[in-house]
Amino acid sequence: MNSAAAGGGPYSATVLALQGQVPSGNTLLSPDDPNLRAAIVSRWADGSAAVLVLAGSVVAGANESRNLRLQLAAPVAGEVMLGASRVASTLTSVTLDCGALGSANLNNFETPERVWWATPQNVCARYRVPVSGHATLEMVVDIHAYAGGRAFVEVVVENCKMMTASPTRPGVAAYTGAVLSVNGVAVNTVSAAGAAEGTHSPFRAWYASTWVGGSDPGLRMTQAAADLQAHPLLFKVAKASTSDLGIYAGDTYTPWAAGRHRASNMGGAGDHASIGPLPLWEARALQSGDARAWRAVEANALAIVGFGINYRDTSSGLVPSLAAIGTRWHGDQSWPSIAADGKMGWEVAHHPAVGLMAFVSRPSPVFIELAQKVAVWNGTWSANATPKWAAGTHGYWYQVRGRAWCLRSLAHATFLTPDGDAWKASGRTALANNVAYLDSWRTDPKFALGVMCDQSPGDPADHEQGTPGFHQAVWEHHYMVTEIHKVASANLLTGAAQAALQTLADWCAAQPVRFVNEQPNGGWRYVPYKDKLGDSP
Repeated sequence: MNSAAAGGGPYSATVLALQGQVPSGNTLLSPDDPNLRAAIVSRWADGSAAVLVLAGSVVAGANESRNLRLQLAAPVAGEVMLGASRVASTLTSVTLDCGALGSANLNNFETPERVWWATPQNVCARYRVPVSGHATLEMVVDIHAYAGGRAFVEVVVENCKMMTASPTRPGVAAYTGAVLSVNGVAVNTVSAAGAAEGTHSPFRAWYASTWVGGSDPGLRMTQAAADLQAHPLLFKVAKASTSDLGIYAGDTYTPWAAGRHRASNMGGAGDHASIGPLPLWEARALQSGDARAWRAVEANALAIVGFGINYRDTSSGLVPSLAAIGTRWHGDQSWPSIAADGKMGWEVAHHPAVGLMAFVSRPSPVFIELAQKVAVWNGTWSANATPKWAAGTHGYWYQVRGRAWCLRSLAHATFLTPDGDAWKASGRTALANNVAYLDSWRTDPKFALGVMCDQSPGDPADHEQGTPGFHQAVWEHHYMVTEIHKVASANLLTGAAQAALQTLADWCAAQPVRFVNEQPNGGWRYVPYKDKLGDSP
């Protein structure tokens, strides 16, 4: 816990439990906060809790840091979960005024579209309201209401609705300044001219938030870094941080701004802080647990809503599942998209991890859906290439590093999605599809060196065209080794699909193991790094 100001108040926090830590029929309580209660968002295959959202309230001093201990316990008998009536008692209106274009007005909070989670201490409810003068512009509202009467309101203004079965690209939305007000008080004014295109183009969005019923309590509750490093989808950090994390103290979200990401090509054509297993600021938060780094995690995750990756099904109101999308893809616009033309455009081979660490920093449906949106964009980038791949498979035209990052992002989205949502089963199927496709390298006798290549086993791409021999960046295969082992360890699949994933992960790891162990004369202590097959020593 980190407190920015004296006083304290309500809070929410995320816990990623290891398999078996919180068995079925159990929950978490705290001897340091008798108000703390937990909602289980998703479970491991054995029924134990995987993702929990905690809520409670504390009194804190300014700039105070404190540990809240958690204990396994039976649920408290007779307690009643908060519901929409708690939201309605705190909120009177959420309004988006887009001037001549039209407006969206939410003033009935008794019937949310869905409840994401609920405890006796808080409830997170979803509402959606269209802008009256535009077919696809709408505000998506998530309200976190607390027992003490305060509420945190999050609004994402999207231009992205499509019928998944017969998708048509939304039209641009032009407005001079859209004013978002909550309970009659203006929260933010956002101009579409701030977007790179000068209008609110298809598949882009902006975000705003505010507290009502009381001031921002200024609390940040985050699971201990050492515990997070033990999670199979993350990683253990070798040493403590020596970086100046003060560089992140001022990170804030601004609509249409890319934050620390590159707006053009997502950091392509070279190393960049936003690419890798986690972006640099997320890795530093995992390494240090520092509140400033966690602030950067949230701010830079929110920046991703400005990229052209936002999709929402008109009928369900949810991010469309990969199974529903099928083999539609960007290439023939059977799945519409906007070009990665420098206007905050997405790029598969260099895209950042988005959603998982931000949800750890602060539990929000915005981050769940950001992870899903990333997976949808990646899964439709080449899903209908020739030959056609199954839904969500990162297919023919991908670089090896692109497949690695896409596999990572698909795993994050699948893991974060609440149990029972159609997207979760769809994500698992897509993971299994990817395993089946990637296994074609393992079973092809041409790949005796155990290294995957770009494109496909039947039509491999040469990284150094015109240079004698065939070349493939070995370090790209190492990205795949890292990510596929994390996915396998997370047990996101079951039965034969999980067994196939483990077999493939072991095959991928054989290359770096041999690279070290088979050095002559004990040379494993010094490994000469060759980044291409076929290079001279």
